[in-house]
Amino acid sequence: MSTLLFLFRELLGAIRTRSAVLFGAVILLVFVCLASFATLLLVGDGADGRPMESLDPDEIVVHLSPRLSAETVNTLYARIRSREDVASISFRFAEEVSPGSTGGRFFIRTTSAAAMSGVRDAVETMDGVTQVESGTGASAAPGLTLSASARLGLLVALVLSVVLSLALARAGFRALLRTFRVEIRVMRLSGTPERTIVPPVVGLGTLMGLLSSLLLVAGIYLGQYAIGDAAVAPRFADAGLVLGVTLAGLALGVLLGTLIGLFGASVLASREFSPLP
Repeated sequence: MSTLLFLFRELLGAIRTRSAVLFGAVILLVFVCLASFATLLLVGDGADGRPMESLDPDEIVVHLSPRLSAETVNTLYARIRSREDVASISFRFAEEVSPGSTGGRFFIRTTSAAAMSGVRDAVETMDGVTQVESGTGASAAPGLTLSASARLGLLVALVLSVVLSLALARAGFRALLRTFRVEIRVMRLSGTPERTIVPPVVGLGTLMGLLSSLLLVAGIYLGQYAIGDAAVAPRFADAGLVLGVTLAGLALGVLLGTLIGLFGASVLASREFSPLP
């Protein structure tokens, strides 16, 4: 076994209640940071689609599943257009309406406000329709979105979680490394290079970041499974976006963990670890 692996194993074995609690808090705080980052990217900002209040009483907006083929969309278009109570219908890609969304939208104008209810009821029963909005209210709950204040709160949580994780990590590493105070002094007196002493400490921080990243990955895919309906959170239906956010979260978690390890390793520069009294 190499010296680095031996020291890393000894560090893990020396974790006690105080350092374990502090490191556990660090892992949770890094997870909060990563979760805030992922939420900002995967949840809409409230600008998806047209607001229901802007629809006239004879207007309907139909949200289509991104899994529909072009042929199926054309078939639905023809079925709706052939109705006598439909005055006009147009199709737009969701990306045109709200950047980052998937699927398509039918914008329907009925012959009168009284006819709107019948058209809406008929459209709701069609396969591939995930959500219907109308001037008198939506038949389905609006998609999950973030208000401006919620987005600001997530940004604040992201920054604070990083700051607090660094502070708690330093306290945790100090409590842990004090149990190796004599051994560290002996290694330095014997001429052991710092590149042998520091990497195991940094590696412990990287491990904490990796654990937080794995929690994020599990949270994203469990959330995707729990939400299910693409209309509730359309960005969760975009497999490419979800994969990109997941990989970015993994990289960010490892980066933050390494930074935490480096910050913790700075404790070794204090006088109590000096080889000279």
